[in-house]
Amino acid sequence: MVCQAEAESREAEEMRCKLSKHDDKSCSSSLTSLIRRNQQSRGQQMDAFFDNLAAKYSGKSAGKKQSKTAAKSSAKSKAKK
Repeated sequence: MVCQAEAESREAEEMRCKLSKHDDKSCSSSLTSLIRRNQQSRGQQMDAFFDNLAAKYSGKSAGKKQSKTAAKSSAKSKAKK
């Protein structure tokens, strides 16, 4: 009875070692894929952030200033007539 328990204990330990080695490989690959997905997600967020900044501070805001100055100059020319 004691010998059988020891044999089962050894067998269970061997199986645990085999499974843990197998799990380590799959864990590392799943960890790698998780890290890659997070990096891609952060990259997309950064791209969107910079695109928003570019849209906010690029020619669109200058276009509004030009339209205001154009409106002032057209108002002045109408007033002179």
